[in-house]
Order: sequence, then structure tokens, then C-alpha cells
Amino acid sequence: MRILPVLSVLLAVLALGACGGDDDRDAKNAYVAQVNAAQTEFASTVTTVSQRITPRSSSAQDRKTLEGFESAIDDVVSKLRDIKVPGDVEAEHKQLVDAMTGFGADIKTATVALRNPDTRSIADAQRGIATATQTVNSRIDAAIAAINSKLGAK
Repeated sequence: MRILPVLSVLLAVLALGACGGDDDRDAKNAYVAQVNAAQTEFASTVTTVSQRITPRSSSAQDRKTLEGFESAIDDVVSKLRDIKVPGDVEAEHKQLVDAMTGFGADIKTATVALRNPDTRSIADAQRGIATATQTVNSRIDAAIAAINSKLGAK
């Protein structure tokens, strides 16, 4: 899944580029550190969970794996919501949270589809996950670019 490295784009540009007064720079650096910590934990969890999906796993096992993804997404959303966000990137941070929240909803839909699996529901779930991943990646890319632009330009 490409989602793993996407959030980490936020790193160095902000930590090095956050200018302004010391308090302003410290707040921005704290924000970046917290977003990165949430992303790192999310990436670790998703990596662990994704290793459970194999060509031989049953739909019940895959459903349990997707539930693990849901949990990881819920956790990162909660952490992102708890972060003290610099005022100049509140809207962009909300875009990031909304992207992850939407991804969670899409994964939940796929999980539900696997409760009574048949060939069609499995195919629908696979397509749904692929589409959701592409969508969340582009939404996260846009949010991070906007955050980088605003915080890096100060």
C-alpha cells in the first residue's frame, strides 16, 4: 500500500523551513513531530496488519485483517484530531483528517462486504479497497502539499 510513506512527506521541509519567532517555530516543529509520530505508528501497524493478507487467507481472515486496518485508521484519526494545529494550517490539517476518516469509511464498507462473501462481494471489496487507496493517497498528497506550502512559506 502506497499510503505508508505518503504521510512522511511532511517531515524535513517543515522542520527546517518553519520560520518566524521561536515560539512560532517551536509550535510548528511540535506539530510536525506529532503528525510524524502518528504517521509512524500508523505505518507500523498497517505493515504488521497487511502481512496477514496472503493468497491463501480466507475471506474471514481477510475481514479480520481489514478490521485491523479500520482500527489503525481510527487510531491515527484520533491522534491527528488531538494534535494542537498551528492556526495557519487548520483547514489543511482538517483535509488530512478528513482524508483518513473517509479512507476508514471505505475500508469499513469493504469489511462489511466480506461478511457474506461470494465471488461478486469479494471482487467488489477488492475494487473498493483499490479505489479507496488511490483516493486517500491523492487527498493526503494535496493536504500535505498545502501544509508544506503554508508552513514552509512563513
